[in-house]
Amino acid sequence: MRRRGKPGGYGLVLAGGGCKGVYQIGVWRAMRELELPIECVVGTSVGAMNGALVALDRYEGAVELWKNMSIEKGFQLPEPLKVPDNLFSLKNAHVILRELWKNHGLDITPLRRALELLVDEKALRASPVEYGLVTFELTGRKGRELYRERIPEGRLMDYIMASAAYPGLKRPEIDGKTYLDGGLYDNVPVKMLLRRHPDNIVVVNIGDTDLPADLDPQLNLHYIKPKDSLGKAFAFNPETADSKMAMGWYDAMRSFGRLAGEWMYFNPIEYRSLQAELGEETVSGLEYAARLYGIDNLRRCSTAAFIRELRDCDRLAREKYRAFRARMDIPSMAKRLYEGRFREYSLTSDLLLQMAQELLAGKERPRLTEVARRMAPDLLRAAGAMETLRRRLGLPE
Repeated sequence: MRRRGKPGGYGLVLAGGGCKGVYQIGVWRAMRELELPIECVVGTSVGAMNGALVALDRYEGAVELWKNMSIEKGFQLPEPLKVPDNLFSLKNAHVILRELWKNHGLDITPLRRALELLVDEKALRASPVEYGLVTFELTGRKGRELYRERIPEGRLMDYIMASAAYPGLKRPEIDGKTYLDGGLYDNVPVKMLLRRHPDNIVVVNIGDTDLPADLDPQLNLHYIKPKDSLGKAFAFNPETADSKMAMGWYDAMRSFGRLAGEWMYFNPIEYRSLQAELGEETVSGLEYAARLYGIDNLRRCSTAAFIRELRDCDRLAREKYRAFRARMDIPSMAKRLYEGRFREYSLTSDLLLQMAQELLAGKERPRLTEVARRMAPDLLRAAGAMETLRRRLGLPE
């Protein structure tokens, strides 16, 4: 969702989502580069942590924090994990269960200490950027939406950590009350922000919940959510931090109109020209085909280079498919796919796309309604788009 922005400032909503919060730093980078003034930021869980850094304009510190974050640096554990980059892997269950039994949850004191090096309460309260967070009060069984002025002096970091008290972590107690992760109440606190009446709104959603259905459609709102997977909420991998921040930057630039595309990132003028030439539905299908072919999308790409790469990938996939087809009983396989028996085959996405193209071009065309239902419409849309491109380029069948 994107509306034309007004000349005023921006309110920023940062959703919860564990270590996927690194994506939000990329969005913040884009807003800084575009000089979009953030007047208010609210967040839930990791969004509350990142929001404090935004309010303090600690961008460089945030980047370093995320690029160096790991389970060992965020959690206090009694022994090394068997799967050190995925906290809640089943192979780590013995460590997790022991901590739950002995200490009533995992200790994230190291993460708090790392944040305290960047977040000074006095500075956060004095910041010209308003700051708020969401947590869940277990004692009273109610959600708490708290702007900084409602948080007692000396307790700001306590409430930030309370917002991020994900089930399985130690439950923080503040003044005799126990708290849990704010995502249990509102993981995307856009309505909390609306009470501050910002001219423009940016929502960065890294979780599974969506925007409230009753939002005013006339809001000047940019809704930024990754189309590609950011991984699991507690799968920490510092090596992927740069790419996830880049994804946030590219998606934000697309939302703000500086880039265009559904999957790829194009110059907006080039993209509209390609849509005018081939049709919007075809271009959309070609972008999905690029995804199936594994074409790298984290870059600015010209439409001419995009078409060349698609052509080359399709040629290689066709050669691979011919060799595969020679070994398989395709009619029998197609019948099983019609029946929804996908798990009998472990086809790579490029081979699936080639098979879909063959089905589109073959005698089974009248049965495509059933195929679309069982094989996924996006796959068939990509296959149809590739056939259109092949005809347009005059490529051999």
